[in-house]
Amino acid sequence: MDNKYTTFGLSRKNAGAWIAVFLVLAAVAARIVYYASGGTDGLVFIARFERAFDASPSSTRVSGWWVFFSVVLPALAGVFFALRVILNGRDRLYKTGFSVALGTVFFITRVIWLYMFAEEIKSVWHLVLCIVLYVAAFFIWDLTVNGARIKTKLPAVLVFAVPFAVHLFVLDIPKWSKGFSLFDSLPEISVLLIMASLAVAAVSLEKITGEKIRPRRGDRSDGRLVRSLDPINGVAIYIMPTRNGASTYFRDSVECSRMEEYIRKKRAEGLVGFGTLHVIAAAYVRVISQFPACNRFISGQKIYSRDGEIELALAVKKDMKADSPETIIKVSFSPDDTADDVFRKFNEQVLDAKGTALDSSFDNLAGIINAVPGVLKKFLVWFIKLLDYFGKIPRFLMKLSPFHGSIFITDLGSLGIPPVFHHLYDFGNIPAFIGFGSRRTQTVVGDDGTPVRKKFVDYTIVTDERICDGFYYASAFKSFRRYLNNPEKLDEPPAEVKNDVY
Repeated sequence: MDNKYTTFGLSRKNAGAWIAVFLVLAAVAARIVYYASGGTDGLVFIARFERAFDASPSSTRVSGWWVFFSVVLPALAGVFFALRVILNGRDRLYKTGFSVALGTVFFITRVIWLYMFAEEIKSVWHLVLCIVLYVAAFFIWDLTVNGARIKTKLPAVLVFAVPFAVHLFVLDIPKWSKGFSLFDSLPEISVLLIMASLAVAAVSLEKITGEKIRPRRGDRSDGRLVRSLDPINGVAIYIMPTRNGASTYFRDSVECSRMEEYIRKKRAEGLVGFGTLHVIAAAYVRVISQFPACNRFISGQKIYSRDGEIELALAVKKDMKADSPETIIKVSFSPDDTADDVFRKFNEQVLDAKGTALDSSFDNLAGIINAVPGVLKKFLVWFIKLLDYFGKIPRFLMKLSPFHGSIFITDLGSLGIPPVFHHLYDFGNIPAFIGFGSRRTQTVVGDDGTPVRKKFVDYTIVTDERICDGFYYASAFKSFRRYLNNPEKLDEPPAEVKNDVY
């Protein structure tokens, strides 16, 4: 898929990125040094404010606001901007938007004070023009780095470089030519350095292209917001707000003679313990590689797609006894994984879970939550749900949670019973639940018209119907069945891994 939205970044190999960081940090240092050393321009503003509004009794409060808007706010904006460029400049430059927003507030506040008390801006139209320019600069920067339909960095370059040139050559240099004091000029130098930093960053923006859709604001740590769906998809989420209320139930069976032959072959190749579970898991991984919408999920009334990551959850008993403890494991797969890859990754997790006293990392987490007193536990769960709604649960916790993933599989065949329709969880974001049962024998009519005894495996799939339409699901289910009937196709990676829509 063409990366037609998010096209700009600043990598650490880009010299312009480091120059921009140096300039903005120098601006922060200049402001701090000036005001910490007793710079007086703030006192002039405050005195004029007090005279204008007869506000001398509240001078302490006025001084506090002045320090916040003139020192703290630009300092925070500059430091956050530098950190975001260094840490996220290559793939998530949109995170600098918050810093630029803080800087915009600083510049707007500054120009208002200049108009009201310093008399450097004498016309209200000049004031309005400055404010419009600052707001426009913020939106142009944000739209450029956030992956909007701006195909060129030229608007960002112009909106930062031109004001910087005007400020330097029209305002500052003529003023400094009449008399220059480095210390007294630090506030203006700081402003120039901030403008220069943004201008250098804009000029240095790198156009990054590729098939992979890069992150944007609104994405989650575990998924990318799907933005191109029909309006009915967005409305349906509010009409059917829960997964159980939007569940669809599908039952099917597959004649398993070829599957049994395939399992015997894999075990003969050294994959001890290879079984129906691994075939079903590998088949579903392959389905997602061709039908990526099945790997979507809904959270916070929005539809997200897990690009390139398939997370499967499975309940595992330590021993096949009624009183044996049960744990839940999660395994991450890639869309191009083969049956051998699925078996290997599964076994690593299962053996790790069965070989430890506390079963799995999830049990440790659940044990911590369970130790909290009842009333606080209810609040804690509510707070976790709130964080999950806004996509703010840390990624490492989502990796532990069995309620966040692509699919949950329950192996009821090992218990010797038919599959059940397992409900979806309204907590978390797993959109599908597959259950499969034990083999059963059934008499069917053979190709020559005579009755034949054959073995079948029944399976059920419960899905969230809101993530894609019925035709898409039907096509995916038919593909799933074909892989179960022809499991040898799972020995090779797919010829093509398809990407979800933007």
